[in-house]
Amino acid sequence: MKKRNVILAVLIAFIHFLGFAQSKNTFDIETQGGYEYNYFKSPKEIRVNDNILTKEDLISNSIYQDISIGYKYRYKWRKNRVRVLVKPFSRIFYENFDDSYWSLDTKAKYDYKATKKITFLAEARFKRMNREGLGGDQDVLINPLGYTNYGITAGTDFVPFHANEMTLKGLYNFKDFDGFGIRDLEFDEFGVQFSSAQSFFVHRLEHKIGIDTYFKKRLYDTFNASEIDTNGERDWDYVKGNLFYELPFSEKFKIKPNFTYYARIDNSTNRSGFNQYGPGINITYKSRITKVRTSLSFITRKYKEIEARNTEMAIGESLKYEYANFQLHASHKIGNGFSLTATLYSRIRSTNYTDIDARSFRNYRNQYAGIGVLWEL
Repeated sequence: MKKRNVILAVLIAFIHFLGFAQSKNTFDIETQGGYEYNYFKSPKEIRVNDNILTKEDLISNSIYQDISIGYKYRYKWRKNRVRVLVKPFSRIFYENFDDSYWSLDTKAKYDYKATKKITFLAEARFKRMNREGLGGDQDVLINPLGYTNYGITAGTDFVPFHANEMTLKGLYNFKDFDGFGIRDLEFDEFGVQFSSAQSFFVHRLEHKIGIDTYFKKRLYDTFNASEIDTNGERDWDYVKGNLFYELPFSEKFKIKPNFTYYARIDNSTNRSGFNQYGPGINITYKSRITKVRTSLSFITRKYKEIEARNTEMAIGESLKYEYANFQLHASHKIGNGFSLTATLYSRIRSTNYTDIDARSFRNYRNQYAGIGVLWEL
């Protein structure tokens, strides 16, 4: 009798638990076809062993096909919520098939709503980028493109006063780049993130003004396969702040101007530090069947100790970059879970470093555009 009462109590408790639990699975497949210009971000001209290589020798372009699969799982019970994301992706270059690459991005998030104003957050992530460059012994690209990244984040989201939301997190990342040439590179990264957003309503539309910031310490190690001491340790700090204002013109259409400041502090050699700043704007349109997200920014980066050069000599100026960035993602539902999609991307870097003997620090332009189909199950 007692055993039956215990079983009945457990069964009732389990049914009661299920009554408060909710789970959801979503799955989507997307493919896009397009064209990418200069996908290795090469300069237009370089001199190697007294031979001038032009853009016809250096710049790689191709028609491409993107294939991505997205799986999301959400499980919620009482004050707890678990979310899992798995997203494999591949870009296939038809004209240069060996340059094709794939990635796998996975995230697991947990949050616990302790009170109406305090939520505890945690996240674990893993990303594998399987991409090869031209190799360490080639003429242009001397940096690795493939890597493996592990990371964790933990923190809290809280409401200190009316219509204000703040988030404070600690983070750790370990990134191991694939070997290139005879060298290898990895880093450990520790940091703190803080954000605050204040909301208010004007004519029944929600406006937001806020700031996103972080501080990170990044410790690099480089290894040399030939066992030559390369003094490869680096100690760099990163500081970033982003001020934004979210301005809605309607329930569907919003713009979000922002200004970003970003700095690297070189604690090792005091050579590679820089300051970076500039304005940007994000624009979103979202209706029942159409979504459009676009962003535009103009960024200036100034190095503190690295001098710019022309082909003959240093020009008496510090190295400077100017970036013009543009992105657009759009989708339009056509029924039965299908949507038409489009992507545009452009990054143009201008610099005062014009030495044609240099492999790095040069001007480049990287752009691609694609259209495709998204199927949401």
